[in-house]
Amino acid sequence: MHVLGKRMKRFIPALGSVAGAGLLAVTVTSASAATLRAPAPAAVPVFALRGSVAGGVKSIGPELALTFVFTETGKGPGSAYEDLNITKVTNARVSGYPACVSPDGSAFDPDYPACEPGLIARGQSASMVITAHVRGVSGKASVRVCLHNEATQIQAPCKTLSVTIG
Repeated sequence: MHVLGKRMKRFIPALGSVAGAGLLAVTVTSASAATLRAPAPAAVPVFALRGSVAGGVKSIGPELALTFVFTETGKGPGSAYEDLNITKVTNARVSGYPACVSPDGSAFDPDYPACEPGLIARGQSASMVITAHVRGVSGKASVRVCLHNEATQIQAPCKTLSVTIG
């Protein structure tokens, strides 16, 4: 009995150490797994930008007026304050202020060079109508517009429309 008692005295601390190590391993593994899990991504609204030259004009003479139309459309999910910004004009001069068109079809003045149509939801569209006078006798007259998200400050996508001068 005395021998069994000594063995038990050695066995119990060893068992306690093994159990403690196992509990520690489970705790560390669980904490690591929780740390490695990425949070669910938030739904970010997506917008499409398209553009056209009024009348389908492909080439134009010097000093003539040219109208560009850029339209943003909310593709979902959700909605955002997405502005249309003129970022570059080449071989042309913008005449007056572009017209901004809100999703309900009403036109309003821009905060030039940007149209701020307000909150755009999935399926809604807003436009910027830009009239420019061609400068120069050759090359291309072009206007570039980018979408600008007011919350993230991201400026994309962008679209450039060009017409050959001559």
